[in-house]
Amino acid sequence: MSIFKHENMIMDMTISSKTKLYKDDKLVFIGDGYKAISMMINNSKNQQPVKEKFHNQLTMREKPKFSKNDDIETLRKQALDEQARNQENKKKSKKRY
Repeated sequence: MSIFKHENMIMDMTISSKTKLYKDDKLVFIGDGYKAISMMINNSKNQQPVKEKFHNQLTMREKPKFSKNDDIETLRKQALDEQARNQENKKKSKKRY
């Protein structure tokens, strides 16, 4: 991407894997672009220009797939059961030689 300046912050997105966020000419963050955008929005007095500039990145973020009826503990148990079944199937397929 490029470099975006807003208020006293600069976001350097020239390297796609390492976004850098500077505030008052001091490096405050290196890492995920979405996290840097969120930090810039949270630290801005006027958030609207930042939200408009990065609208696509903010709306592309996938929402959690949990519904109101899902219980975290139930989902965890289902995942563990499925993992155990997969391991059993792998053991059975190895013994066929």
